[in-house]
Amino acid sequence: MAAPSEVNISDVTGRWSLNRGLSDSLEPCFALQGIPWIIRKVINFATLELQYIKDPPSDATTPPSFDFKQTIRPGGFDTTNRYVIDGEKRTDTVPIFGEITMHAKYLDRDEVTSEQTLGTGIQGDATKDVAILEVVESENMGWRAETLWVFETIDGEYRFCKYNIISKDGQSATAKMVHDYIGPPN
Repeated sequence: MAAPSEVNISDVTGRWSLNRGLSDSLEPCFALQGIPWIIRKVINFATLELQYIKDPPSDATTPPSFDFKQTIRPGGFDTTNRYVIDGEKRTDTVPIFGEITMHAKYLDRDEVTSEQTLGTGIQGDATKDVAILEVVESENMGWRAETLWVFETIDGEYRFCKYNIISKDGQSATAKMVHDYIGPPN
């Protein structure tokens, strides 16, 4: 389902489900990240639901942040954490990957490269805060993931998309993830 028009990259609050018909396979990305074959198979056929809730700022100097919950059915690989969109590195532990370092920041139009959008580019007229760049690194596993969050129109519908570039040991894998809006947060 298309995202409501009032939802944008500044506030992705809502529940989102991965649309596998419009998305690329995540198999090459997961393989490069060292996820075991059986777990990759479970995840590739599971339902993936994301929930974001924008935190109200406590004052004008507080950076934007989102509470995040990822649910994978079946699988038991659920994750909860907080995205602070300020570019500062933070360490977290995720069930599939173990300890990771993550940072996220808004990008203006002139900061987004065609490589980050896998050649698609950014739609619309906005010039400021048109995307979120999320960078996750696993020192233990030796990989780096860059994910660009954007909204774009696909088949006439406004969609939340994530462009992923995974790199490890001189190799890379890419995948576009397209999400259906399934409603407000629980």
